[in-house]
Amino acid sequence: MTRINLLPPEERSRAAREQGLLLAIIGLVLLVVALGAVYFMSFRQVNAKQAQIDDVAAQIDVANVQLAQLKPYQVMQVQRQAMNLTAAQILNSRVIMSNILEEVSLLVPSGISLQSMTVTVPAYMTAGATDAAAAGASSSVGTDLSLTGTAHGGSAYAQHDLVATLLTQLGLMPQIMNIKLQSSVYSLSTSPPAVTFTITANLRPFAATPPLAPAAPTFTMGGGQ
Repeated sequence: MTRINLLPPEERSRAAREQGLLLAIIGLVLLVVALGAVYFMSFRQVNAKQAQIDDVAAQIDVANVQLAQLKPYQVMQVQRQAMNLTAAQILNSRVIMSNILEEVSLLVPSGISLQSMTVTVPAYMTAGATDAAAAGASSSVGTDLSLTGTAHGGSAYAQHDLVATLLTQLGLMPQIMNIKLQSSVYSLSTSPPAVTFTITANLRPFAATPPLAPAAPTFTMGGGQ
């Protein structure tokens, strides 16, 4: 059966306009709802990001407080490193008497008897010495090491040869320099006759001025070997 619209043309036109207006209102309502949903989701995301920012800011504040608390330990660490460096410099610039005595005892040839040995650390190798003092040490050095002894056995020539051998052996010591034979006298008054000698030398200056070295010791040893 075919449907016949009995409404007048004016009514049909007005109904079509009302239907279009209704559809437009519905579309506008859906658009507003969609925009509201988008705004709500964006608002939630912004709040979540802001919460993250606030959390990170709080963590930064805590880290800054902890950093401020650890600052004194950083200063202590720097001081400790400086103290270790100074201690190493002092250790490297020590005049170790035991080493000098040991090396001299190993270098003295058979037939030589030491009567006395004196070692004095010079002023330019002590605390407070200036680089200029160390630099001019070679031109103003005194006597830092002194050996007195006798050479016995064999002829006078052999005894003098023993003293020359001792001079050569002492030249092997890296701690001393300017080794000199001050006197070498053949004496008939001793029994048996022997050569009495005196040898002097200087301690070799440090490559760098000692930073905080302790007071220089003076060592004296007497008696025969």
